[in-house]
Amino acid sequence: MKQPVVLITGASSGIGKATAQLFAEQGYVAYGTVRRREAFPEIQALGCHALYVDVTDEQSMTDAVEVIEAKHGGVDILVNNAGYSQAGPLEELALTAVRQQFETNVFGPLRMSQMVLPGMRRKGWGRIINVSSVAGLVTMMGTGAYTMSKHAVECLSDVLRYEIKSFGVDVITIQPGGVSTNFTRVEEALFCQGDQNSPYAKFRESVLKTLRQGESSNRLILKPEQVAQVILKAATVPRPRKRYKVGLLAKVLPRVQHVLPEFMWDRFVASLYSMD
Repeated sequence: MKQPVVLITGASSGIGKATAQLFAEQGYVAYGTVRRREAFPEIQALGCHALYVDVTDEQSMTDAVEVIEAKHGGVDILVNNAGYSQAGPLEELALTAVRQQFETNVFGPLRMSQMVLPGMRRKGWGRIINVSSVAGLVTMMGTGAYTMSKHAVECLSDVLRYEIKSFGVDVITIQPGGVSTNFTRVEEALFCQGDQNSPYAKFRESVLKTLRQGESSNRLILKPEQVAQVILKAATVPRPRKRYKVGLLAKVLPRVQHVLPEFMWDRFVASLYSMD
């Protein structure tokens, strides 16, 4: 029996790396993409094939899909995982930074899906798994650009699911809560620092303090392997759910927002960030 071929973007660390390793261990032909070719040996050590892909670079995506199609006929399962968080108050964020956020987190998954779909249609089967976030369900302060992009990923998944279901292709959304990865360190490094005299100085300090909690041993913070297990389940069960909420935060926060009046939700969010 032919081994299914899975393509995981953003496999150099965190959820992507854990997912690539898990699929390889389960006997899949796993391709993990990275933006640094020097990371190839690390991916290959997991039992995966390594490919260079920058999801903001059309040619790199085209080349990767063509390599897989030439060897295997196409991608069976696409895991759109590549992404990052651009933090900072919206007033102070450069529009170039916001556009780059959407190029990576929204347009990248869309373009990768467009590229693998012809092969999936020919086979009459396939799965596209989009890694979203609890930030795609609730609105948080300080990470507005990221939250906006993940809300867009939720919409992308819904629309695409409706449009391609008749071809035998499923679209599944993964919604993790906080995950302990280097994601938070990248998020902090990209945080819009602004001027020392900025009216957002205290705000930035509070947001950064909250972001650092993602690096703690807080029991609410997930390990990448926990998310990878859910992605594997979504890829293998006969009838996958449309969405998988992973972790307590992803399950509880949307319910809290739904139940609370808006002014109380605003107070609750402010309290999470130690804001007045």
